[in-house]
Amino acid sequence: MTTKEIVGRRPTERPWAKRTLAAALLVPAFALAACGSSSNSGSSSSASSSGSGSSSSESAPASTSGATTSARWCGSKPITLGIQDGGGLNGWSRASLAEVRREAATCPAIKKTIVVNAGFDVQRAISGLTGLVAQGANAIVIIPDAGGPAELPGIRAATAHGARVVPWGSDPGGGTAGKDYVTYVDWDTKAAGVTWGEWMARTLRDRGNVIFVGGPAGNAVDKNSLAGALSVFARYPGMRMLTGTSPAVANWDPAQTQRVVAGLLTKYPRVDGLIIADGQSAAGAVRAFQAAGRPIPPIATLEANEIACDWTRARGTSNAFPLATISARNWLGRYAVQDAVAAVNGTTTGTRSIVSLPLYENSEGGREPQCRTSSPPDSFFSNDQTDAQLDALMKG
Repeated sequence: MTTKEIVGRRPTERPWAKRTLAAALLVPAFALAACGSSSNSGSSSSASSSGSGSSSSESAPASTSGATTSARWCGSKPITLGIQDGGGLNGWSRASLAEVRREAATCPAIKKTIVVNAGFDVQRAISGLTGLVAQGANAIVIIPDAGGPAELPGIRAATAHGARVVPWGSDPGGGTAGKDYVTYVDWDTKAAGVTWGEWMARTLRDRGNVIFVGGPAGNAVDKNSLAGALSVFARYPGMRMLTGTSPAVANWDPAQTQRVVAGLLTKYPRVDGLIIADGQSAAGAVRAFQAAGRPIPPIATLEANEIACDWTRARGTSNAFPLATISARNWLGRYAVQDAVAAVNGTTTGTRSIVSLPLYENSEGGREPQCRTSSPPDSFFSNDQTDAQLDALMKG
């Protein structure tokens, strides 16, 4: 895609501005409304270990509040559950770990869990996975976003040693489900990009300059989401992706995103829209626009309390901006646990592996972003959906 600047619209023209007040008055009608209290399952738990190949062991967590029943998938063979996150450094990772632990708590067969954190380092990821197998993990859930394809040999080796491995949250970079690993559990990342791209095109009335800011260089999540957005923009000659065919690298980190976006604002005098692959990082992008004294454009991202509160504070003012989010999907880790344990015990889960997620919040469509000032910024309220709502998504 070309990064040619659009010159047909005046810099101060904001095509969505006339709709802001009307959208704010719409009654929220969440298709996937969050349920439960305002507590955040990710705010109270963090990764238990870090460093090259380091890990921590613990008995299976005791709390089962809000988690699914395990009668069908749990089985009876004793399970040592290995848990590895490619990052483990941010709120999204902490919430994902909390969801995995939440589901593990419902299965009496899980006698011990071992947690390792790769810290976005490929060698740590490989050694961590090797360590899980060495410590007897027979069911493993892993987010391979430290290296993607570089982690696949380790996943294959763990499978060859008898562990039942379920990658989730980031594409393992190839391999064959049922052979190299049990299955891959995730949202449809390309479909997410299509959803963001279509919302952005509608909001900008099919004409605007957009930047895409993602995580670590080369990660499959952003690659696929960007491809989805570009496939939409290809249908609209007036839409341009200023960052081209590769996401701007910001490691899903709010502070780094702020610096990266500040640099892009210096490079591009016209930025009409933002697609940010992490909800908390979107808040960092907002700060970059504020520091530059430039109007905040429409933002498409993942759900997070911090960006929702930014939207709420700006609503009804000259700084108001449209916002659309997709579920932060930490809850997919619960289904990854089910698949890994079921593979060990010969049971079934009855759920899909790849799920296409709709918009969770849409300020332009009557699904008002949720800001809870009593909750931490790194709270993700889509994790509070009922089991029935989540199962409806997973079963189609």
